[in-house]
Amino acid sequence: MKLPFVHNTLATIVAIGLIVIATVALSFVNYYYTVGRENLVENSLVQSNIKLALHYVDRIEQKILDNDRILLEMVDVDNPAGWPAMVDAIRKADLNVDQVYFLRPDSNYPLYPEYSYEIRNEWGRFRANFKVNELDIGNLLPNQPHHLHKERPDNYFFVTYVLRHTMDGSPILVCYQMNFDRIVSLLDKHLRDLQDRFYVSIVDFENNGVFGQPISRSSKYFFEARFPTTIYKWILQIVPRNYTELEQMEKSQRLTNLVFVVLSMSTIFFSLAVIYVAWRRDRQLIQLKENFISNVSHELKTPLSLIRMFSEILMTGRVKNEAKKLEYYRILNNESDRMSRLINNLLDFANLVRGIEHKHFERTNIAQLVTKSLEAYRHEMQKEGFQLNLTVTDDIPDSFSDPNAITMALFNLLDNSVKYSTDRKQIDVRVARNNGFIELSVTDWGIGIPASEQQKIFDQFYRGSEPSVRRIRGSGIGLSITRHVAGMHGGEVLVESEPGRGSTFILRIPVQEPPEDRRQKDEASLEAMPANRNGC
Repeated sequence: MKLPFVHNTLATIVAIGLIVIATVALSFVNYYYTVGRENLVENSLVQSNIKLALHYVDRIEQKILDNDRILLEMVDVDNPAGWPAMVDAIRKADLNVDQVYFLRPDSNYPLYPEYSYEIRNEWGRFRANFKVNELDIGNLLPNQPHHLHKERPDNYFFVTYVLRHTMDGSPILVCYQMNFDRIVSLLDKHLRDLQDRFYVSIVDFENNGVFGQPISRSSKYFFEARFPTTIYKWILQIVPRNYTELEQMEKSQRLTNLVFVVLSMSTIFFSLAVIYVAWRRDRQLIQLKENFISNVSHELKTPLSLIRMFSEILMTGRVKNEAKKLEYYRILNNESDRMSRLINNLLDFANLVRGIEHKHFERTNIAQLVTKSLEAYRHEMQKEGFQLNLTVTDDIPDSFSDPNAITMALFNLLDNSVKYSTDRKQIDVRVARNNGFIELSVTDWGIGIPASEQQKIFDQFYRGSEPSVRRIRGSGIGLSITRHVAGMHGGEVLVESEPGRGSTFILRIPVQEPPEDRRQKDEASLEAMPANRNGC
């Protein structure tokens, strides 16, 4: 290899210096980019914790509000004689209530339970905390639950109160005094599933523990959320149980990245000066090759290479085992079918572009067609490590359709699922009848499709905007052809997908009765008409 600047000392020093500077800059950009991605992951985890905490706060709040609505329905202020039975039923129900008081806003004593020596102390404690004269009765919305949450030296005080009116218009305050232990039990019930993954605590404004042990606020993954309207003196706190491991992992990752950058720089310093010119030339050649070799050429090359390899092995007689020969013949057949499908895709797409449409409709049982087609495709999928599941309902009738076109659409959907699958290599195919349509669905658990792109993917050559999609080889015409197949049958193709959770493509073909069946029915109707006239 001829390096034009090697014999010029100054040029060599300048070239190496520039390469070193570029390498250092690239290494540090890479390091800070990695750190930025770590921060992004960290922020995503923190945001996830925030959403989770707010979800559980809303969940508990909603449960208390649901109980309020039930309490509202259980009380009839126009039936004082029935109040004892109502209160007894409320206490027995799982509604966290200790006592119910019926008050007139301008009275110092309850309407129920009637003031007596037995309730004197209990009533006194209630009045000390629930002061009617401090309520803005005139602005209270009738039949709407309100909440009072207080901290007492010995415990907490909770009251749900509702302004009701009797039929004659008299105002009555219905007050439900809540039980602290039952409120804590409600919290335990709704937070139990969260405690497997998080340290969970509920504290008051002074950080006194109400439920669980107070959590240290020092972790960056710590989050707390206040209950807004019901138990509004309390705060929910959460932090992942493995937060120390997460923080240690982050530190280790950053140290590893720094060491990697230093080692990379040291290696590149010794090698870049020698390979720089060759690298630039090779890069230009690679760019030319990438521009020349299209995605379609790449897809055609794979089956052709396999056909050539196995046919050469068979021709040279290097396979003595008959079972092995049969296996190679089957691979040749499968790869030939695969290449034929690719070529047919290109030919059909070319016809589609020119507006030429070839239809070969005949009596077809789509369930049997799919079953047979998958048998031919199964080897190819097993070779890629995929599990293929097929479900067929029992009510699939024969239909007037183009079997070749439907098979091509099925293979396009399967190829699409294989390309965009991730670690879970499983594809489920289902054939079912639904409201006059035969639905052929193909489900994968791959990268999924954003909602904004779910209509665009059926356009010609559309490949998606995500970098993970761009790295996957594909012609960009398979789904367009599938939509065309659906349209030529008077059907449609749908997609249901969420990013990161896979996709389901549904090819809906209307059930069309074969012409010979229609003729037989018409002939039978004509034969029956004279008999009907005679019967009349």
